[in-house]
Amino acid sequence: MPKSLKIYDQAVRISEEYLGPAGERFLRRQISTHLGIEPESISEKDMYKLVDWASLAFALLTSDPREVESFTNNLLLLSTKQKAQRLHGTAA
Repeated sequence: MPKSLKIYDQAVRISEEYLGPAGERFLRRQISTHLGIEPESISEKDMYKLVDWASLAFALLTSDPREVESFTNNLLLLSTKQKAQRLHGTAA
C-alpha cells in the first residue's frame, strides 16, 4: 500500500469519527476541490493545506468550537506523526 494512501486512510478515519459515514465524502471533497488532486494521491506535504480547508469547512457544520478544535488537532497530529515517522524511518 503506498504511503500516501495510508495518510488518506488515516485522515478518513479521523473525519469519520466526527462525521460518521459522511466523513470520507467530506474529506474527498476537500482534497479534490481545494487541493486539486485525487484524494488517494495526498501526501505529507499536502496535509497542512488540507487541515486548513477541512477545519474551515467543518466549522460551518457545527457550532461547537471544541469539536472544531478537536477535529483540527487530530488532523494536525496525523501530519506531525507522518513527518516524525519519515524522519525516523519508521512505517506508518
